Amino acid sequence: MKGNRLYITLLIGFIVLVFVYQYFSPKEFVWSPTFNKYDKQPFGSYVFDDVMSTSFADYKVENKTFYQLYREYGGKRDLEWEVEIEEMRETGEIGEVGETGESYGLAEERRAFLITEDYISFSAVDVKALLDLLHQGHKIMMCLNSFPQILCDSLYFSYEYEGFYSVSLITRFAREGNLRDSLFLGTDSLYPERIYEVYPHLHPIVLKEGRARGRFNRDSLAGVEKLRCDWSEIWVRNTEGNAVVMRLGIGEGELFLVATPLMFTNYGMLDGDNGSYAFRLLSAMKDMPLTRIEAYNRYVNQASGSPLRYMLSQPPLQWALYTSLIFILLCMFFAAKRRQRVIPVVRPPANETLRFTQLIGNLYYQRKDYKDILSKKYLYFCTEVKQLYGLDLYADEPDEELCRRLADKTGQDFKEMWPVFRELKYLLREGVPVNETSLWFINKMNEWMLS
Repeated sequence: MKGNRLYITLLIGFIVLVFVYQYFSPKEFVWSPTFNKYDKQPFGSYVFDDVMSTSFADYKVENKTFYQLYREYGGKRDLEWEVEIEEMRETGEIGEVGETGESYGLAEERRAFLITEDYISFSAVDVKALLDLLHQGHKIMMCLNSFPQILCDSLYFSYEYEGFYSVSLITRFAREGNLRDSLFLGTDSLYPERIYEVYPHLHPIVLKEGRARGRFNRDSLAGVEKLRCDWSEIWVRNTEGNAVVMRLGIGEGELFLVATPLMFTNYGMLDGDNGSYAFRLLSAMKDMPLTRIEAYNRYVNQASGSPLRYMLSQPPLQWALYTSLIFILLCMFFAAKRRQRVIPVVRPPANETLRFTQLIGNLYYQRKDYKDILSKKYLYFCTEVKQLYGLDLYADEPDEELCRRLADKTGQDFKEMWPVFRELKYLLREGVPVNETSLWFINKMNEWMLS
């Protein structure tokens, strides 16, 4: 028991030391952009969402697509009706937008939506819902490193790569003290012109007005390719004068195309005073409830399908899981204790003398070897006489004298014993045949010993 206590104490001490070491050891950062609201790594959105929730009165993060947002906030116009109008337009029953006199109903409450992703995949339904939300007065800011082709073709803009994102290059730039690039944000009615210094690898693309050659695909636009923005302006430029942020007016709403999504992350909020960059851009939506959309985040979608995440989100299932884990740990603890080895039951050896005697007797009976069994019986008889009385029947003395002495020792009558003893000695000689009468002589020797 003392050894068990020492073993358990050492094991618990080792686990505590490992925990303390892991807790106080430097954490290794993962520089992969996830934009996840639970991710505390540099390019997650935990800090960003926390700061935004305290800065905006009505800020939230939702896992909804533009189609779902249109159904919820899109006013009176129904997207299914839009599909029917599009089918009629394709068959020639009605003309393009504006020719039939239909109007985009204004939303009862105008809202602002924010997307911060590396890249997203859009369908024609997503683009149509996005444009309809804009026409109804909502504002949408899309912060991406790669814009969907269908959106570029429908809004007549493109993007080009001037570099690429690389963690090793950012680390080398910071270690060598290289200069950062400058992002120039123009003046407006509230704020003066401002310059933000960032590493060039955090804004690898620039925006261009006009479609990119060879990228236009008319069949993929489903009738939305002729929707143009009413006005546009370049809001932020880089050092070379290329557009980094574009502001487009579509209907009653505004669309912001931002090519610096990494500035809307934990790192962007904590990198010096560059956190004001995101607030400066979002100031255009300050009078509206702001919602950040995560439906197009591949990391969020992968995590949402986890059975364990669902179990932890439900209190009954959560406690059932915790109870099961505690029960398993208790079973492991008690099973690890040293157990007493089972002591086998040792049975005493059985007395097989009678069985052995019967077996030997049957063997001699089947072989008809009466002389051999008589000689062995006489040998056993002589051994017992010698042990009990000290008389050696094999001594060099006359048989009559030996018989007399045996009769004195055993208390037998010499006159009755002598004829039997003499006949027995005669039968034991070589060449003298012995028949079934050997059993009578064996019984006589048993009588002499029992007397």
